[in-house]
Amino acid sequence: MKLPSTILPVIQPFLSLLLSLPFPLLLLTFVSLPLASAQLDKYAKLAGLSYFGTAVDNPRLYNEQYMSMLQGSGEFGSLTPINAQKWKNIEEVQGVFTWAEADAVANTAKAGVGGEKTLRCHTMIWYKGLPSWVETTYSRADMEKILTAHIQNLAWHFKGRCYAWDVVNEAIDDNGVFRQSPMYKAMGIDFITFSFNTAAKADPSAKLYYNDYALESPSLSPGPKISITLAMLRTVKAQGATVHGVGFQSHLKVGLVPSRAEIVSTMQQFLEVVDEVAITELDIRHSPLKLPSTRAMWDAQARDYGEVVGACLEVNKGYGGGRKCVGVTVWDFTDKYSWVPSEIPTEGEACMWDNNYVKKPAYWTVLNLFKAYAAGGSRRRAGMDGVDGGNGTVSESDSEAAAHRGTEALPGIGKEEEGAKTVVATTLATVRRVRPTARPRE
Repeated sequence: MKLPSTILPVIQPFLSLLLSLPFPLLLLTFVSLPLASAQLDKYAKLAGLSYFGTAVDNPRLYNEQYMSMLQGSGEFGSLTPINAQKWKNIEEVQGVFTWAEADAVANTAKAGVGGEKTLRCHTMIWYKGLPSWVETTYSRADMEKILTAHIQNLAWHFKGRCYAWDVVNEAIDDNGVFRQSPMYKAMGIDFITFSFNTAAKADPSAKLYYNDYALESPSLSPGPKISITLAMLRTVKAQGATVHGVGFQSHLKVGLVPSRAEIVSTMQQFLEVVDEVAITELDIRHSPLKLPSTRAMWDAQARDYGEVVGACLEVNKGYGGGRKCVGVTVWDFTDKYSWVPSEIPTEGEACMWDNNYVKKPAYWTVLNLFKAYAAGGSRRRAGMDGVDGGNGTVSESDSEAAAHRGTEALPGIGKEEEGAKTVVATTLATVRRVRPTARPRE
């Protein structure tokens, strides 16, 4: 069979590298190629979701192993910029807009296995991440001008590329009180209505979201955060604003995750007010983190991931299989780049892949849930395959860990070794084109 002339230059370096390997390593390479496990996004869609995605921050775009997983594995059908679209990064000087880092993430969504990825844009208005010139006192009229200029420029620049925008992020604190942000001080709750109205006019095709944490269950906050958030959304919509969806961030702790039924119930309350919901920033951290990690820790985390993702799948069944919980986004996929250790040093290992890009039991639990719902299976059938290790067998997740690190590094042993470098052709061209103007910030 003759390869097309356009394909050969792309795969030539990959083939040359493979052919230079000793036969045992060559075999192991084929066994552990990410392309063989291009499954999460595929099965999420078969299970009725629009995407399974990950958040990404700009420094990662220069790590080839990370990019091979992000772009070459087919696991992710959606990307969310973690910081690149936040106010301080976009408009640190009033009226001067800097797009290089945000464009780098948006361009990354265009490349990789499976074609163009959905882009969830994040975030227009947040009480954190503000440039210093916003952190002052303004009149209502002046704040309206500031919000208009910022939102319009963001929306216009990415118009037609964002499936959804997190328009307002975390406006209400844990006690159910509106945060005293510069926007709230100038306009009260009207800043939320104004922001959604401005975004809707600037990009009518984008889905517009309110995004927050601790919305999954009343047990996650000391105050009435959920009821206050629902009341706020009703007020904003009654004032004529368009709010399509609510993002459940789902930054959670192992052992303290609400049950699937609790999360479904809360999602249903929000679906009485908005058209759709999504899990937007999922990670489940060990608190406190005890090292070395044990298999019991990983299994507990896997069960909790199953409850959250299962809730998104389950809520759709209550609407005749309609897509009401539209997708799941993890807040980066590997512990190597998790936000948790830098912010909360006593906690961590929150992601579905470990520091060496090896899938944890949580990965297999989520994958099996998607497969079961795709086949019309029940929660019992979705089960915890790949989690129960009490029968003395090596699960699929154990086999992958052994392939990457050797049998002595099976889960529960806690031995950390350098993971084998993934051998796969990467798609870094769009990122490298912006290197001169988009240096990573550590």
